[in-house]
Amino acid sequence: MINMINIKKHFILSGLSLILPLFYSVWSQSLHLTGLTSFPKAPPELSQRIFSRPEPTPNNETRIEEQRVKNKIWKVISKHRTGLEARSLKQIPHRIYQESKKYGYDPLFLTALIVTESSFNNWAKSHKGALGLMQIKPATGQAMASEMGTAWAGQSTLFDPATNIALGAFYLNKLKKRFKDMKVALEAYNHGPTRISRYLRKGKLPEDYSKKVFRIYDLIQSQSI
Repeated sequence: MINMINIKKHFILSGLSLILPLFYSVWSQSLHLTGLTSFPKAPPELSQRIFSRPEPTPNNETRIEEQRVKNKIWKVISKHRTGLEARSLKQIPHRIYQESKKYGYDPLFLTALIVTESSFNNWAKSHKGALGLMQIKPATGQAMASEMGTAWAGQSTLFDPATNIALGAFYLNKLKKRFKDMKVALEAYNHGPTRISRYLRKGKLPEDYSKKVFRIYDLIQSQSI
């Protein structure tokens, strides 16, 4: 009787020794396929520290260079009668820097363009109806504002210095993309793209305006500060 019991135990244990590894293998595969794990997950805050990448922040050298450029812009502005109150005036270097970097310009280049257009007179009006710092015609300004999703409240919008600079920088970038050359884009900014296209079809291109902008740009770059 005892032998029979021992034989049964032997068969049961032998069977379990065969079944358990197979069961464990199937169970492990099911966990893997379903993306589960038998181990506890790491706390969320630990995962964030390991895998999340913080937004890059400007280092000290970058901030110093940015301030140096803004100081140069301010030095240029201070030589002109802008017609603006101090609060609005102080925002202009930052706005020029911000809009320039958005399109990959040197901020001093955009500064040179504003000097050429209006000598930083915020209330400038040309005989052709162009207005503000970057001398934008109301029809052009409205079209650019629509493309940018910027609020347009009529031609008075062009006398807001921040908006005028944003619209002008956007328009110049649009011309640069169209004509593939900054010199041509500048002439188109001054003469209008339709007129410049006609010149180009005839194999000609006015150069006086772009030369003036680049000359002023060179002067601004050379000033020590």
